[in-house]
Amino acid sequence: MRRLEVVAIDISGRHAEGGRYIMVCAAVSADISPIALDRVHEVRQIQRTSRRMNLNVVVDVISDAVQGLDGLVIAEQGDLYNIEAWRIESILGRRFKYPESLGERLLVELAHHISISGRRMLLGFGED
Repeated sequence: MRRLEVVAIDISGRHAEGGRYIMVCAAVSADISPIALDRVHEVRQIQRTSRRMNLNVVVDVISDAVQGLDGLVIAEQGDLYNIEAWRIESILGRRFKYPESLGERLLVELAHHISISGRRMLLGFGED
């Protein structure tokens, strides 16, 4: 079965709290097949706080998160304002697409859980 090296990203915290955005971007580098995750190589969490939220802020945090990681970058359309994939590819300067296969969707879902967990830890949720 064909394997693909992919970097899935997800950003949590794209809503303002107290006039600022406290974001965590998760990047998960992995080998996937069309139907499964085969091997996770690396997991990263990048924290970013900003007073504004726009495509430039999102692209900057994604660029920092995927720097040095090989593979096709994938993310949910909503994280990138539903802009066409070819435009995002030209802005990032590397291969990019939105998830289609089960393997791609599973990897984005893993990145989503990592970004939410990282943000909750950052904000102190779950402490007694």
